[in-house]
Amino acid sequence: MKLRFLANTIILCTALYLSGCLVYKADVQQGNDITAEMVSQLTIGMTRREVTRIVGFPLINDPFHKNRWDYYYSLKNGKTGEVERQSVSLTFSDDLLGDIASSFD
Repeated sequence: MKLRFLANTIILCTALYLSGCLVYKADVQQGNDITAEMVSQLTIGMTRREVTRIVGFPLINDPFHKNRWDYYYSLKNGKTGEVERQSVSLTFSDDLLGDIASSFD
């Protein structure tokens, strides 16, 4: 009886240990979700309001560059650990979009 209990305990502990190795790792997204389609809709001369309708507000306002909005997005794949990064920098002149620099070019 004791031997059977010990064998069952070992099997149970082994099963619990092995199930801990199969942990699900979720994808991790950070920043504004930016797509090439969104960037293609931006045109020079748009107002800040028109730009925010397309790409939204930047997550961080840089106090040193009030005329530049930076958008960053990263996606870390939980299974492979690979990281996909996208960025867009928009520069305004007199509250109108003057320049677009993106990683989609």
